[in-house]
Amino acid sequence: MIPALSARGVGFGYGDRGILRGVNVDLSPGEVTILLGPNGAGKSTLIRILSGILAPREGEVLLCGRPPGAYRRREMARLLSVVGQDPPVDFPMTVAAYVGLGRFPHQGFFGETSPEDREQVERAMERTELTGLRDRTLAEISAGERQRAAVARAIAQGARVMLLDEPTAFLDIRHRVAFYEIVTQLKETCGIAALVASHDLTLCAEYGERIVLLSGGTVAAQGRPEEVLTPENVRSAYGVAVACDRNPATGAIRVTPLRGMPPKH
Repeated sequence: MIPALSARGVGFGYGDRGILRGVNVDLSPGEVTILLGPNGAGKSTLIRILSGILAPREGEVLLCGRPPGAYRRREMARLLSVVGQDPPVDFPMTVAAYVGLGRFPHQGFFGETSPEDREQVERAMERTELTGLRDRTLAEISAGERQRAAVARAIAQGARVMLLDEPTAFLDIRHRVAFYEIVTQLKETCGIAALVASHDLTLCAEYGERIVLLSGGTVAAQGRPEEVLTPENVRSAYGVAVACDRNPATGAIRVTPLRGMPPKH
């Protein structure tokens, strides 16, 4: 299967400070890939490169077979949506209006809102449990609710590839699970390729079909959760001793920190 988005030998840095080197990643249609790694590993930088915000110093990125810079803005937005780490707060608009921004690439030159646009916005707000907040401004809702609004906007956008940088950071456990259920539905019903950067190793193992583990700016391991989430890999990347076993209810890999084991520096 041809990747929807791929990175080949990607390197990046600022001046003499290297951040990424030799990164190879493929995002396939109908697959959820989880991007793991400690703080400073380069996850957010890689997402910015994959989205075309940053140009790689080395290597190349291909979105549906072409460099991101080869697309016009609207064409790019029909293919790729991005949810960043920081929920918006200073947009003077309602939740419904903000989610509606996701329909921009599908609207005409004068920005007319079609019945299809309205339907997609309503569906996205229903999926993220925001219907009751539709008329509240972004400044009037919590950080977690704003993050859900950012996810709803990306859903309404209807892109083929979704890049999500720690989208569950402000969410409680209920809404974290709901987020992964939504992404799973989108990949099954719409065939999207999703890359989710996260710190939640166990929950990611429940929903991710493929794991990419970044450490020190390189890909330390990638593959199925059981191949990547091993005590050796986790300790090497995070410096923490863990036990890895199977969730008796689902069979997915479960990662548990071990008390009394000093962190590796």
